[in-house]
Amino acid sequence: MSAGAGTGPRFSHKDLFNFSRDCLLKTGVPRPDAELVADHLVLANLRGVDSHGVIRLPYYVEGLEKGYLNKLCNVRVLRQGPTWVLIDCGMCLGIVGAVKASEIALEKSLNAGVAVAGAVGLGHVGMLAYYTSRVAEKGLIGLALANGVAEMPPWGGVGKVFGTNPISIGIPRSGSAPILVDMATSAIAKFKVHLAAAQGQQLPEGVALNSEGRPTRDPEEALRGCLLPFGGYKGYSLALFVEVMASALIGGPSSVEVRDHPSQQGGFFITVINPEIFGDKIQFLSRIENLVSTIKSVRHAEGVEEIMLPGEPEERAVRERLKRGIPIDPKTVQRLRELGDRLGVSLPEPLG
Repeated sequence: MSAGAGTGPRFSHKDLFNFSRDCLLKTGVPRPDAELVADHLVLANLRGVDSHGVIRLPYYVEGLEKGYLNKLCNVRVLRQGPTWVLIDCGMCLGIVGAVKASEIALEKSLNAGVAVAGAVGLGHVGMLAYYTSRVAEKGLIGLALANGVAEMPPWGGVGKVFGTNPISIGIPRSGSAPILVDMATSAIAKFKVHLAAAQGQQLPEGVALNSEGRPTRDPEEALRGCLLPFGGYKGYSLALFVEVMASALIGGPSSVEVRDHPSQQGGFFITVINPEIFGDKIQFLSRIENLVSTIKSVRHAEGVEEIMLPGEPEERAVRERLKRGIPIDPKTVQRLRELGDRLGVSLPEPLG
């Protein structure tokens, strides 16, 4: 389930955008917010991050209909200074709230050099690379964190304490797509387990435990059990760091307090750094390109055809899926069709 992987009928990204937007409009979400969320979901699919794509749409709608989320994003500034801000998003769609937090941090960083923003009271924020890429495309460095529904034990335990607690880093480049790190601190993202179940695939070794605390490769057993941190105690340590920054520091709910529903999130935290605080920006970008050249010129290990940068496989997936369409697994297609039928929005036909 790497970037660009996927099975099932292929759909136009424009059709999926229109369908997602129209479903959200039917629930009463304002058009700008509906378009923002639709853009986010479809971009995740284009990048091959199908676990954060339109598979999420039915859950977001369900969250709105059940009252877990509010249709309108009423942001309140709780605290702020020249280099920091804490906002409460009033339990709006998390993507809308996280974009607002990111925009405030970016604007403050242009004046102050470094800025941080925390957001509480918001739903699922989706793919963190959406926010760090926006920062990096402006020539700045971004670091985004979020905690979520408890799915992962501390290293050596079997009880759920942490969410998959992802981290994303965006690094600007000159004339090329940003370097984008976007990873869960769990060995596998929760919705990739859902995708594996939907596609009839087994999980890799060492990523999950069953309900009895024993290792399993069965995605259905993993969904009843818990996910493991990547890299053992190293992933656990990073998950703890995310929990501190996105929950304890800013007053967001801890992972064990987050409502167990895919539309929900704990807190969101983003740091934006303007490279100019340390010197000339052109020289900084030149040093990045020198580093990239050094990385790319390293002798390849046996069986490796190319050394890629973080985010490069996803960029290639975008190019491929723009041409050939986005593959959606049959179970997700059925769920989207049922959602559309209920809301009076026609799911587009797959590409020929």
